[in-house]
Amino acid sequence: MIKKFLFSILASLFFCNSALAELSTAQRIAKESGIVLFRQSNWHSSQPSLNIAAEAGDREAQYYLAEAIRLSKRYTTEEAKKWYEAAAAQGDLYAMLRLSNEDDLCSGMGTCSGKNAADWREKVIEEASERASKGDTEAMTVLFTAGQGLPWLEQASEAGDSYAQQLLASVYKSGGGWFLIPGNREKAIAKWFKASSEGGNPRGMFFYANYLFDNNGDMQEIAHWVKEAAEKGHIDSVSTYAGKLSRTDNELGFKVNLKEAYGLNYLLAKINSGTAPKDAKRKLSELEKKLKPEEIKESIDFAGTWEKTHPPLSYFDPIYGY
Repeated sequence: MIKKFLFSILASLFFCNSALAELSTAQRIAKESGIVLFRQSNWHSSQPSLNIAAEAGDREAQYYLAEAIRLSKRYTTEEAKKWYEAAAAQGDLYAMLRLSNEDDLCSGMGTCSGKNAADWREKVIEEASERASKGDTEAMTVLFTAGQGLPWLEQASEAGDSYAQQLLASVYKSGGGWFLIPGNREKAIAKWFKASSEGGNPRGMFFYANYLFDNNGDMQEIAHWVKEAAEKGHIDSVSTYAGKLSRTDNELGFKVNLKEAYGLNYLLAKINSGTAPKDAKRKLSELEKKLKPEEIKESIDFAGTWEKTHPPLSYFDPIYGY
């Protein structure tokens, strides 16, 4: 009891000043820039901008900075652990969850100081359980991720959380859950992917489109969700949409538009992280053979307009990802 009390006090005091911090305009811009780069899997380049906001006490920036450091180094370093702890002290459940990971190389090597994984696991389950009892769907999803049972994810999905719905559909698709009546699994997968899509989740839209395609779904519906996800900046969807625009035989019925296809690939080629840029550069070379110089200029102008009027490109990886 005393141990739990001291743990709570230390966590609340450790970064008490940062918990009250408000970002200046410059710090907010730095945070947004850093998160954009992080969500494009550009973990190294995201760190300087995220550090500005993290030092100012922003909890979200602290978590993303810790993730960027961990992913770029391939394990939780002492620096990453510091920022996870800063975010956790301000109530970030995913930071607590990451700190509770006993399999991380940092814990195995004993190179990280401070509270151990078991203490953090106790803390995150306690905090998440309390919040989940009040209807917090993120806390429900955290409890599922922490191994507390699929019903938590199902509850979050029923409550309308589009991320939980996409995750639940993916779990069912991978064989998770139990269904007595044959065919009910497929119905549940389609139900929750569709719910996630209608809830505005770009990753859910792309997964739903792929699920429909693999199961001989309606091509118009597939085309709708591919374009919708592309409009929201989902990188894989933008790549798919651009590819269809450049083919006369595309099965989704998109009208061929080589200039728009070039413009979208031009945007993808600028990401410089993940697999999308390499593919985009190859497609640009192919399209350049079919377009006149003035058409290429128009394509680049289109790319500039798209960039200004659409959300930043993102892989939309899970908050608690790999």
